[in-house]
Amino acid sequence: MKRGQWRGAWGLAATLLGVPAMGQLEEPPESAPQYSCFEAAREGSGVSESIAAQLCQGARSDAPAKCFQRVQERAFLEDPQALQLCQYAQPSDDPASCFLKARRSSFVDEPQLLLLCRPLIADQMNMYPYGP
Repeated sequence: MKRGQWRGAWGLAATLLGVPAMGQLEEPPESAPQYSCFEAAREGSGVSESIAAQLCQGARSDAPAKCFQRVQERAFLEDPQALQLCQYAQPSDDPASCFLKARRSSFVDEPQLLLLCRPLIADQMNMYPYGP
């Protein structure tokens, strides 16, 4: 890849992660919460880059990665279910605790528990993926 193409690739990656493109930036800025989440997801659970990118799209902290790791370790959810539960999680949400508690104390099936405990924003993003 030529030098100019790298800048274009970084600009595309920055746009997808929600980071403004900044000239010839070599690495993403440390203040990019999506990237911090992406790194935490990859390091902690050995998840694929594709799942980590989906999980952290629009993240405001590393909460989605922490949630994903907890439900992978304790609930043995498959990647798609853990992604559904944890995407858009914020520190104040804690969908992993909700799911783990509800799973222990009810007979509701797993898909219903995922819908119960996932962040409200996840439903809004499904209805309005490009905004209202």
